[in-house]
Amino acid sequence: MTLVYQNNDQIVTEIKKIMLDTKTTQREIAAALGIKPQGLTKLFAKKNFSFEDASKVLAVMGYNLVIDFSKSAETE
Repeated sequence: MTLVYQNNDQIVTEIKKIMLDTKTTQREIAAALGIKPQGLTKLFAKKNFSFEDASKVLAVMGYNLVIDFSKSAETE
């Protein structure tokens, strides 16, 4: 899936879609990360949700976070 980054909320939304597709619960992810489910909720809600945060959550579901860069049409 290719996603043009707009903001962290968008990334969290996409991760939650993967959770639904894979039928993975927040409880399962939290357990795998060694945190409480409320901790995962807080992680998703924080404004500075990071590459590392996303990578850890995705890894639990068997996904990798891939970053790609492309030249903006505005600068061509």
